[in-house]
Formats: sequence, C-alpha cells, structure tokens
Amino acid sequence: MSVQCILFDLDGTLLDTSYDFAYALNQTLQDFARPPLRYQDIRKTVSQGGLAMTQLGFPDLSGEALEEKRQHFLKIYFENIANHTQIFPGLLNGLQILAERRIPWGIVTNKPAWLTEKLLEHIVFPSAPLSVVSGDTLAVRKPNPEPMHLAAEQCGMKPEHCLYIGDHPRDIEAGINAGMQTGAALFGYLPEHETDQAWPADLFFHTPVEISRYINQLEIPSAN
Repeated sequence: MSVQCILFDLDGTLLDTSYDFAYALNQTLQDFARPPLRYQDIRKTVSQGGLAMTQLGFPDLSGEALEEKRQHFLKIYFENIANHTQIFPGLLNGLQILAERRIPWGIVTNKPAWLTEKLLEHIVFPSAPLSVVSGDTLAVRKPNPEPMHLAAEQCGMKPEHCLYIGDHPRDIEAGINAGMQTGAALFGYLPEHETDQAWPADLFFHTPVEISRYINQLEIPSAN
C-alpha cells in the first residue's frame, strides 16, 4: 500500500531530547548526593521512559523511595524541558516537504500529555501535526494499536496508508499491530542490546537524512 501519511515517535525519532533528560537525571543525582552518569549511558535508556532512567541512576532503590526520585527527576525535566531539545538535524528538510506537499503527519508517543504538550510549545514545525497522541490520551498506549488508529483517524487516513517511524522495538510492534507500515529509526535511543536484525520493520533509517530523502520520493499529489 502506498504511504500517504507519516507518523513519528517523539523522543529519539522526531526530537533529540536526550540532553535535557541527561541534565535532569544528573541534577537529580546531584541533589541526592549521587555521582553523575555518562551521557552515553543515559541516552540508551531515554526511550524506555522516566522510570527506567530513574532506576539507572538509583539501582539500589525500589517502591516509594524510587518513586520519590522519579518525581524529583520529572519535575526538573519539566522545568528544563526544551533547553537543548531540537528537531533531529537532517529531518527538518523532510518536515518542510510534508508541509509543502500538504502530506498529513502526526505524533504518537508514550510520553504523558503534560510533558508532551509542554515540550511541543517550544518546537516550531514547518506545518503543525494533525494528530498528537500521548501516552495517556487513551486508557492504553503503545504497543496497543488504539493510539495508532486514533492518530490515523485524526490525520484522515486509513492505517494501511500510514508509515510509523520509531526508535524502539515497541514502536515497530505498535505499527504492526495497527496494520501500518513501519520504519526503524536506528539513529535514536536504542536499548543496549537491540540490533536492527531483531526488528521486523519494513524500512530502516540509519540517519534522519534518510527519512527526509524517503519523504521526498513519496508520490503524493500536492492537493492531498
């Protein structure tokens, strides 16, 4: 089926949020007299969510003690959410093509809405996404197909005409579950032991530039 709509995961696919996450986690560690972590180690954990990042910094904690640190971490992240975050270099050209050709596009993320909305206030896209589905928009989240189907509906597209691009195996699973075509963003925040061979994606993008080139070759009428 032809691709007529592009859907993106947010962190590690559309936006490089890793530096602000790294700052928030290391500031949390400093606040609780813990040593800082290497940026490279934090980056690999970003797509696994706030709990995983907090566990990375406080591996000896669990339960309420860990949750206290997670809330502290999220508060700092919220207050510094777009200090360094940007659209991945090389991807802006693709987003400009989407705008010029009026190709519908959207965002499906497991990031909670209070963080997603705050972050997107600071980001200027060539055209606004027709759909932004956060991790708590519905009662379920990726890899459940319902958020994906909602995004396709809001973009005015059938799922089979959508390409979902993400940097975590969960994203590929979500796209497949929703009956969409899938693309793996291998430049994103891949977990430590993940390789592209384990991902049943339709397409593999090693750099953001490759996504822009793919979008440029889409055969979609400008009136779409």
